[in-house]
Parts: sequence; structure tokens; C-alpha cells
Amino acid sequence: MQQKPPYAPPIAVIGMAARFAGAENVEQYWTNLVEGVESSNRQSADGTGPDDGGRHGNFVRGVARVDGIESFDADHFRIQPTEAIIMDPQQRVLLEVAAEALEDAGYAGEHDAVVGVFVGSGENHYFREYVAPTEARAGRTGDVRITLANEKDFLAPRLAFKLGLNGPAITVQTGCATALSAVALACSALAAGDCDIALAGGVSLLMPDVDGYTYTEGGILSADGRCRAFDAEASGTIPGSGAGVVVLRRESDAQAARDHRRAVIRGWAVNNDGGSRGGFTVPNINGQEAVIRAALLRADVKPDEVGYVETHGTGTAIGDPVEFEALRRVFATPGRSAGTPVVLGAVKPNIGHTDAAAGAAGLIKAALTVERAVVPGTLHFSSPNPEIDLASTPFALTAETRPWDGEGPRIAGVSSFGLGGSNAHVVLESAPAAPSAPSPRSRQVLALSARSDEELARMRERLAAAAPTDDAELADVAYTLGVGRARFARRWAAVVTGPADAVAQLRAAGEADRPTARWSLAMHGTPAELAAMGERLVSTEPLLRSALTELTGHADLAGLAPERAGALAALGVARVLLRLGLTFARVDAPKWARPAAQWLAAGADPASLEAALTACTADADAGSVREGVGRIIVGPSFDLADVTAAAWRAGVAVDWAAYYGDEQRGRVPLPTYPFTRRRFWLERPEPEVAGSAPQAAPTRADTANITEFVEKVWRTVLGVERIEHDAHFLDDLGGDSLHAVEIGACLNEELGLDLPIDLPFIAPTIEATSTYVEKALATEKNS
Repeated sequence: MQQKPPYAPPIAVIGMAARFAGAENVEQYWTNLVEGVESSNRQSADGTGPDDGGRHGNFVRGVARVDGIESFDADHFRIQPTEAIIMDPQQRVLLEVAAEALEDAGYAGEHDAVVGVFVGSGENHYFREYVAPTEARAGRTGDVRITLANEKDFLAPRLAFKLGLNGPAITVQTGCATALSAVALACSALAAGDCDIALAGGVSLLMPDVDGYTYTEGGILSADGRCRAFDAEASGTIPGSGAGVVVLRRESDAQAARDHRRAVIRGWAVNNDGGSRGGFTVPNINGQEAVIRAALLRADVKPDEVGYVETHGTGTAIGDPVEFEALRRVFATPGRSAGTPVVLGAVKPNIGHTDAAAGAAGLIKAALTVERAVVPGTLHFSSPNPEIDLASTPFALTAETRPWDGEGPRIAGVSSFGLGGSNAHVVLESAPAAPSAPSPRSRQVLALSARSDEELARMRERLAAAAPTDDAELADVAYTLGVGRARFARRWAAVVTGPADAVAQLRAAGEADRPTARWSLAMHGTPAELAAMGERLVSTEPLLRSALTELTGHADLAGLAPERAGALAALGVARVLLRLGLTFARVDAPKWARPAAQWLAAGADPASLEAALTACTADADAGSVREGVGRIIVGPSFDLADVTAAAWRAGVAVDWAAYYGDEQRGRVPLPTYPFTRRRFWLERPEPEVAGSAPQAAPTRADTANITEFVEKVWRTVLGVERIEHDAHFLDDLGGDSLHAVEIGACLNEELGLDLPIDLPFIAPTIEATSTYVEKALATEKNS
């Protein structure tokens, strides 16, 4: 008996990222769907099939392949070139997509949330066709680095490690249902409290030189290189590539944090067809019906409330009729109002069957459909499969993109069915719109960081192209950049007055500031001038109001003596700056405010504040102060936005959460980091030539210049062209225990020594290792 699943909270979709055929990101993917683009390499556009007659077992050109998988931004993720080139490209692509999804959600920066990872991948063709033959040719077997870089078990843990996520990291594998099953498991983990945020999705990649397949009568692949889901001319699907990741959070938490909610998952379910079917790969109506009903039950949604279903839709002779019948049993209910059909959609005609990523492709499409109230057409559909009685059901199928009309929330279902009987279904609905809250600040700080000046310039251009249209949205953009992005060495910041000014400054010429290590604070001005500064900031800057309340119990400076009000204003500003992450090696002040400055420099003990304020005199001397690098002047013209921007540019780890602590700001989707990719790809091994001469046994290496030899070993193992001799093995070069062991083993083999196998941990620079080796050689010689 099907029991009602235990209560589960709604789960918000707060971020997403994807790479599919013809689409580098989610927006390109959506545009292709709405415009009916077929993203495959099929050359014949007339629909008559390939010239060589695919129906007779011949080669069919028709795959939807993701381009550029040979390239990867290894430096961004601190992955050594020697590791990147042997790594499954599925893991590399998914790493980039997962990073983009976190940025889209606004949670790529520092945060207190526990983030889980639930992902899966397709077959690792790269290992089988490139890595394994290359290793075998070189006589290497059992290398643990190869295992770690290619085994599916390490897919989720690698994402957790490289992205700094400390929740559950679980690799999910259920064939074609992998990605949607991962989403269901992530929702369950969130509902159980195992994590606060979860990444879920999948990846499956075809190799770059795959451009077709061999058609077999009765198989799952199309006869003419075109997928026609539920259509009378359907003959199967086509191979596809892709990666998709969504970021999920409990709806209550997402609302409280004012996250951008693209959709809300109301219910989810997974099951298996079991043994009651004709074969292991044969789909089962009862299993598919059961998983849809279970998801609706958990969602507390009636079938007649659903307006759209993103189907598995493979276009196969068996799969389509089975899926349609399961849908008919669930949704052909007497309660559905006339004129409110359930629109069926299928994404595989656009991007092919993306295997382990198929559920992510469907979920992202459905989430955008309910968010934007637009239903993309099902490509290549003209008339229904004769095995499908479309006319007697509430279903509608069309190749034309249409608006989603009607009142109330938009509710959709997503199905994903895997070979082997694994079934997954998710029910989601549109999220109520949450407009940006007005900001008390008239100017906003846009703060960016990158690994290089070139990447920083690309970030600025991307952001300028996606600038908001009003001041409230601009405030959310500034907030997202501050709290939702990772921090790098190259910095840029600007204080802007509105969207137009933001675009102008983002596109203006400029260079990154030099980092500043030491900071000092200088109070400057007469008591009346600093008192006036305080009154101005109290009316415009919520952080100063909070700081004054913490110091005295209230934020009002009116009615106080100028020396008291001026000293309090300066101390309140200093308190704000300390809260934002600035620390001061020196605090200067004019004579009248020196007791307040001394109180601050001595540790700011609340018990002695009153005595310090009382000791401030009415002397009108403003003091003299010189501007300089790293010096912050708290004076009549002090502006917190300008100072914070300058501090960010100079390398301060500004606490942006504190900066916006007194505002109701929310995270918004923004352009993601501009990766700088390089090619990491092995060549296909050439066939072995019989009778080739064996390699000569190694001899002891030339030890004339130990430092050069050690550098050569380090460069070979780490896969870099040049290494500074004082660069730290861990901190600067990103080495790990496997690299250390390989370096130690290589030095021992080449030099005939018995050095510690983890020598780079003991002597973590080339200089230190060289010294260690020289001492070992001297000891050997003397003995």
C-alpha cells in the first residue's frame, strides 16, 4: 500500500548553471529552447534523414555534443596540470558548472551554511579511450592518482573539497535518472536537516571526435539523427552531452534570506520498477505511475492542478507509449476543468539524450518555464504517435512556444527514467515575486575581485552588460557581489550613484590598487565639525546608528556638547570600520579628542568610555593630518562608502555581511566568473609497434647542480613550466600528498638515496629540498 510520505518542507531552487550542446550557460540554453533550436551536428535540415540510409544499420551523423571539453581552468581550482590532464573531463566540467551555480545563487563567498553535494556522472570515455591506454603503454599500473581523478566515487567529494563545502557529499548513480534522483536525495537531506543548502545535478560528456552512431533497427537511437518525442515519425533519441546543477534551500530559509527563488519544489519521489517487467531495460507503466503519484502526494498537489509536465520523452517505440500511459493514468482525472490541458514537453529533441544529466536538463527547463510563464515547444512534433491516444486525454503537445496563461501558481512536473527501472519525479511551482527592498544609502559600493587583471576586466564588462534598471536592484547587486562571491588578490571597487553611473564606471579605464598591509586612523577636525559629520552620517548610514547605540544606548547626537558629540561620532565611525574588518596600528587625534583616541587604542573598554568622553576638551583646534597610503581620516568629509571601497581595493577582507547588516538586502543572479581555460587533453595512443627496443635501465642522475635537478623533478611532477625556488609546496603550488610522494620517490630513484618519501612536506621549497638532498649526498660520500 502506498503510504503518504512524511511531511517535508518545500524546497526553493535558488541557483542553477548548465552547459549543454549549443549553450554555454542557462540563458543560452533557455533561448535555444524558446526559439526551437536543434543543437546537434546533424547536417540534413529537411527531415528526410541521412543520405546513407540509417535505417539499414549505417552510420548516422546526429549527436548533440558540448564543445570545448578539452579545456579547463585548472589554476582557478588549484589543480596541478599533471592532475588536470588525467582527470575525467566530466569531473572538470561539473566542477566549473557547480561553481557557477553557487555564484548564481549568491553563495560562492564566505557563509555559515552547511552545503551538501549530490551529483552523478555518465560513462567515463576519456579514461577508457585515452588515459588507460596511455598508462599501459608507459608500463604504469595501479597509480592511485589515476583512480582518484577518474573514479565516480570521488565526483561529489572533489566538488566538496574544491568548493569548500562541508555537508554530505554523495555520488548518485541511477543511469538516465541520475540527476533527478540526485535532486530528490538533496531535497530529502534538506528536509531532514542534514544540510542548509544543497547542490544537485549530473554530467555526461561525449568525446570531441564523436560525430555519430550506428543505427540498429529496434534500438533506442534514432534512424535519421533526429529525436521526435511522441511523434508519429519517432524512431529513437540521439546521444547528447551536458552538465546541469541546481542549488536548493528550504523555502522558509530562502524567504527569510531574501534569496532569488526561481521555483519551489513541492514534492519529489524515487522508486524502481522491480522485477515485474519483460526485461532489465524495459520500462514499466506501474512503476512510472507510482513515482508520479508519490511525488504529487508529498507535494499535496492534485493532478488537475498541474499545468505542465517535462517528460522523459526519448522518442523510442516502447518508451513513449509506456510513459504516456503512465501519465494518462495519473492526470486524466474527472476534476480537470475543460480548456485547461496538461502541456507535455520534452527537451531531448533539442539537445539529445544527456544520460546522467538528463534530469537536470528537464528540471532547469521546467523551473524556467514556471518562473517566466513561457512553455517552450517540443521540437519536431507534428502529429502524435499512433500508439498514443492524445485526443481522448487532457494532454496537449505542440512544437510552438506558447505563453502560460491562467491565474494562480504555475505547477509543473518533471520525470526522469533510467535504464534498469529507476524512476524519479519532481513537482515544482512558481515562486511568488519578491521585489527588492529600497536602500537607505544613496550610493552603492560595487566590489569585484579576480585572479588576474585580464579576468577582472572581463568581470567588469560582463557586469556592465547585465546592469540593473533601478536603485533597489542595484543595491541587491552590490550586496550579492560582496557576500556571494569568492575573494581573490586583484581588486576593483567603485562607489556609484545609480545604474547608469554603475555602467559608466564598470566600463571606465582603471587599474587595481596596490595591497596595503598597515592601516592607521586619524581623527581630524574641530569638535563642531566632527559633531556635524556625526549628525550627517546618523541620518544616512545605518551602521553608525547601530554603533552609537552599542556605545551609549542611543543613536541621537542632538543636544550634546560639541566635544562630546564629535568624539562619539569619531568613535562610532571607528567602531564601524573595525566591524568591517579594518584594524589600526596607530590612532591619531587633535589634542581635544586625544582621550577618546587613547581609549580606542587601549582596547575600547566600555567601563572607561564615560571618563574618556568627559576628558575631551572644548578646544577648537582641528589638528593637522597628512593623507597617505593606508591612512583613514575621520573628518568633516568622511564617507563610509568611499573608505570601504578604498579598503577593498587595497586588499582588506571587508566583512560585507556586516556592511549590509542593517539592511533588508537579497541575493540576485549575476554573471559568473570568467574562467581562463587551457587545453588539458591526452592524444589518442598510437598502436604499439611489434619488436620495439626495450628502454635502458636508469642510471644515477648527474648531481653537478642539485638545485636545477630538484627544480626539474618538481616541475615534472607538478606539471608547471617554472617554479620560484622559494615557492611553498602547499601554499603557493597547491601540492598534495600524492605529489609529495612522487617527488620523493623520483629523487630516491634518480639519486640512489633513501630520502623521506614525503620530503616536500619536510622541506617545502626547492631551496630547502636542495639543501636537504645536498646534505644527504655529503653524508653518503663521507660514509
